[in-house]
Amino acid sequence: MKRDELLNHVEINSGGYGFGICSVATSMMWAMDEPSADKPDLKSTVAICGDPEKYTDEELEKIVAFAKRHDEKYDSMFRYRRGCNMILIGKEENGRWLRKRLSWEYGPMYSPTLDEAIAVMER
Repeated sequence: MKRDELLNHVEINSGGYGFGICSVATSMMWAMDEPSADKPDLKSTVAICGDPEKYTDEELEKIVAFAKRHDEKYDSMFRYRRGCNMILIGKEENGRWLRKRLSWEYGPMYSPTLDEAIAVMER
C-alpha cells in the first residue's frame, strides 16, 4: 500500500490524548446517534497521534495491520464505530510509544517499542 492509502485506514488525532471528561462525554454523545452524511462513522477505532509525517512507512504498515484486526473484532460486536473507546497510538520524541484508550486517565500508557505497544493493546 502507498502511504496515503495507509493513512486512509486509521484516524488521525490532532487534538489531545483524551485525558478528561470531555473526550469521554463526546464519545458517549457519538454513541447515541447513528452515522449519517453530516456525521459519518469512524474509518477506524485506532488513531495515530500528531503529524503523520513522523511515522515511517514500516510503522504505518504495522499500525494499519493492527487497526484492521481491531476494527474487525470491534465490528463483530458493535454496529457503529462512533462512540468507541478509541485506541491512540503515538510516537513520542523520546522514543517511547503512547498506547492508550481514549478513556484512560492513569496507569501505564507507554511502551518502549511500537511492537510492544501493539502487543499490549491486543491483549
